[in-house]
Amino acid sequence: MTDFLQLQSLKTLQVESQDDGYIIHAEGTGQPDTCPLCGVGRLHGHGSQEQSFQDAPVRGKPVVIVIQRRRYRCTSCGKTLFEPVAALDGKRQATARLVRYIREQCFTKTFAALARDVAVDEKTVRHVFADFIEDIEAKIRFRTPRVLGIDELKIIGQYRAMITNVERKTVFDLRPSRAKADLLPYFRNLRDKDAVEWVTMDMYHVYRQVVHETLPQARIVVDRFHIQRMANEALETLRKRIRKDLPTRQRLKLKDERFLLLKRLHDLNADNVERMREWFRQFPLLSEAHALKEGFLSIWDHKRRADAEAAYGRWEANIPAELAATFKPISTAVHNWHGEIFAYFEQPITNAYTESVNRLAKDMNRMGRGYSFEVIRARMLYNLKARKDGAVIEEVLMDDDEPAGFEFVTATRLTKARREKKVRRVVEYGPYIPTLCRLLEEGHFE
Repeated sequence: MTDFLQLQSLKTLQVESQDDGYIIHAEGTGQPDTCPLCGVGRLHGHGSQEQSFQDAPVRGKPVVIVIQRRRYRCTSCGKTLFEPVAALDGKRQATARLVRYIREQCFTKTFAALARDVAVDEKTVRHVFADFIEDIEAKIRFRTPRVLGIDELKIIGQYRAMITNVERKTVFDLRPSRAKADLLPYFRNLRDKDAVEWVTMDMYHVYRQVVHETLPQARIVVDRFHIQRMANEALETLRKRIRKDLPTRQRLKLKDERFLLLKRLHDLNADNVERMREWFRQFPLLSEAHALKEGFLSIWDHKRRADAEAAYGRWEANIPAELAATFKPISTAVHNWHGEIFAYFEQPITNAYTESVNRLAKDMNRMGRGYSFEVIRARMLYNLKARKDGAVIEEVLMDDDEPAGFEFVTATRLTKARREKKVRRVVEYGPYIPTLCRLLEEGHFE
């Protein structure tokens, strides 16, 4: 008859089936000959003690294993010990099988629900999860980006800093907050941080301070979409101010024209242009604000930094007095971030996947209901499919006497100085953002 527990180091003696679970009485199957502590002494029986251990659930019910565990005393070192049982976890009153079960399930269930399923304290689930993540992070290292992006995600009511690899479109890390107190030590201890050459970000002063203090060799580029968005926001401010004093019917109509005004002029058809001009005839100031919006966005059509800076100078000089306050946020931002904004024309990098990041933020926040930040971070960073899509295989030369580990030797050559081998290895850059977005849409993380 098949043993109920099916664990080599334990033998089932009795099974009690109850409404709320199973109680299994068992005994150990191994008896050591010599003391495992000193390695030489003989062991003599020294009584026994009843102990209970949680096991992985069976048929949807929690399982408790009760063992009359034998004790021994060593004739050489005099120490006492319990009989070793390989099936038991060394840190908890649980089987190793239950620990593995919790590790697997914590990515798909909340800690509270999982604790109920296996009849352990929620704190135990958290500790198992923490150990699991520590093990993963000791084995998996993402290569430090050459072009690093700092974005933010709002998850479980808080803004979190998302560190990305802009060139690879992968997530490098997700931090619990975007506060300076969290980011400073993180970037100070960043592995291979000298590899970072460029950092793209929005105009959040904390990010700039952190980069200057911890990555002095890196140059900052303000993501063009953040500064360009301010032109649309200025136009929106004026549109709302105008419609506030209009009759109800006209006010609603101007409300519906929002997207028409925000769209680039060269993307409009003739009918849309005529509709817009009708509003401009009624409100000349709206026409001037729209022209300023278009003029500001056209600065990024230039290829050379000097040309873009000159274009901005002309644009700022042409702001009429009555619109100075409306466009003041832009001129202030350019004054405070001039170098970082126009660095774009030397290194035209952006978070080109901004749409994906925004979608990711929305879906991750929805997924966060009932999950801790630590679980969300782990599920996003260590998803096998997304990591695989973000990885590459590269070939490197290394000394022939160096171990290749999980790499594959493809060729060996002899140089004047030493014998080298060509090795193909997998380099992980982090989970690929488009894959994460697709998996979220498919309900993979639900």
